[in-house]
Amino acid sequence: MAAHTIFVGSLPDSASNERLEEIFSEIGPVKKCFVTEKCRGFGFVTYSMEEDAQRALKEIKEYDGQKLSLTVAKSKIKDKNKKEAGTAPKENQQKGSKKKLLKARLIIRNLSFKCTEDHLKEVFAKFGTVVEVKIPLKPDGKMRGFAFVLFKKVPEASKALNAMNLKEIKGRPVAIDWAVPKDKFVTTQQNLSFDTEEEDLEEVLLQFGELNYIKIVLHPDTEHSKGCAFAQFKTKEAADKCIAAAQDEAEDSGIRIHGRKLMIVAAVSREDAVKLKVDKKKVETGTRNLYLAREGLIRPGTKAAEGVPETDMVKRTRFEEIKRAKLRDINVFVSKTRLCVHNLPKSVDSKKLKSLCLQAVKGVKGVRITECRVIYDKKPEKGQVMGQSLGYGFVQFQDHEHALATLRYLNNNPNIFGSQKRPIVEFSLEDLRKLKIKEMRQQKSKVRIPEGQKQDLHFSGFQTTPEVEHVDLQNGKKRKKVLPLPSHQGPKIRSRDKRKQQKAPPPKKAKPGSTRKERPKRQIEKPTQPRNQVCKFGVTCAYL
Repeated sequence: MAAHTIFVGSLPDSASNERLEEIFSEIGPVKKCFVTEKCRGFGFVTYSMEEDAQRALKEIKEYDGQKLSLTVAKSKIKDKNKKEAGTAPKENQQKGSKKKLLKARLIIRNLSFKCTEDHLKEVFAKFGTVVEVKIPLKPDGKMRGFAFVLFKKVPEASKALNAMNLKEIKGRPVAIDWAVPKDKFVTTQQNLSFDTEEEDLEEVLLQFGELNYIKIVLHPDTEHSKGCAFAQFKTKEAADKCIAAAQDEAEDSGIRIHGRKLMIVAAVSREDAVKLKVDKKKVETGTRNLYLAREGLIRPGTKAAEGVPETDMVKRTRFEEIKRAKLRDINVFVSKTRLCVHNLPKSVDSKKLKSLCLQAVKGVKGVRITECRVIYDKKPEKGQVMGQSLGYGFVQFQDHEHALATLRYLNNNPNIFGSQKRPIVEFSLEDLRKLKIKEMRQQKSKVRIPEGQKQDLHFSGFQTTPEVEHVDLQNGKKRKKVLPLPSHQGPKIRSRDKRKQQKAPPPKKAKPGSTRKERPKRQIEKPTQPRNQVCKFGVTCAYL
């Protein structure tokens, strides 16, 4: 029945049986639902079918807005024969002593094949009493690449772990960790692809044995995979087989999913994880700066929320929901130097906002603000040059330290605009795609004409030049090149229309007498009277 029952953790104090049954009954018929009268933060839900329980583990995430922690409930171990438990106290004592010894057991990974059990015992004997050293072997007699060292006391094992971890043994650096007890068969898978789902991982791990569950670790803010997962096998042999297969260092070996080789190790309990945790300064290596999304956050019910007006808390809740929704896009990141200031009065302009920011870092040298602007409505009212302020703006600093100091000074400060209207300041969210487009435009505007080449100031019209002769497409086809303006003018006559003779327009009728032939011949009239001419001799002659 354990596979049918789900352990529900992280429940609110107001949780009830009725509400819990209402949420889980959406998956399938609930056989039993249990929450204590005074809720202690957990409960149990039993389904009639195992398939419904497995589906609920994957689909149910929240209880009235609060995230839940769901696991398969463990069955209670009941002694069938109580008499045997009473008549064999020595056996119980032996088991208890074995459990204490197992807590002082270390696993040494990345072990050199030249190392022997005697050499390991000699190396670790200086830290305490070594009870046992074991190097597991493959069926063919070759070493698996790891070993177990059992100490008599836990402090001795802890001392050896801190001193020898990442140190060289036989010329090879080793990784030392606490060994997992035999009754726990949980493995940790790292180096997962962000696209890998639980079904893909289950399909690969089932070749080593049956599984109880598989859980991919998600980021609490973005709900994207963190690249690691937990898998619990039903038997220890299956878990050991999986770990051994993953530690094979030969090429084309190991366990691979989506082209990535998995790093699989045995999981440890929460208590042991706390003991192994080393206090180090947290160094954020991510490129999205998600840790800055928490700066300026004020949650209802906290000490920082005391005295904050209800209207401001409503705005903060709405801004937080918008921020979480935007951060689910992996192209959106948190800027280190740009602030977004909300809840500004209508009278605050860009100059006043800049003076407030400079006042926040007063006395600090080297403060430089590269951008400060209040966003206005694009459609001004009649008679106004600029639109009304939208109540928020952006401030860009040159250094992250100055931006962080300004945020912590202005955010929720009742002395800026009064106790009833406090600034809401947070680091701005930026879209990587839009920033790239903006950068391309800026670079294009900075392009200078080479020296010696004169710029043509005359407008020559729009022109299109051929890019390439053909462009290959994915489906094997080719796209024709872009052609310039046509060289011919007038209507286009295609080759198929050349044979078709176009009818010429009818000739105009000529007017009568317009041609030379049709013109009437002018008859030259003979003179009827003689013309008198004077000859050279001075005699007047008459000619007809």
